[in-house]
Amino acid sequence: MEPLTVPELDARTLEGLRILAEAHHRTPEAEARAILVQTVRGLGEADDLLASMVGGDETESRGQHRTSRQ
Repeated sequence: MEPLTVPELDARTLEGLRILAEAHHRTPEAEARAILVQTVRGLGEADDLLASMVGGDETESRGQHRTSRQ
């Protein structure tokens, strides 16, 4: 997989990332990776919850349509 570069992060954000990384005994890169994974998974879970509340299919909320088998 290609590396991800995030240019122009301000000093406060970088310092916060460094502090979080230190608290979790990770490198800043590993901390950023963990934050991204957790956020993206959370978005998927929120989509699933919303779909279940309105009676939709969670796979449809992600753009994957089920085909019925006859």
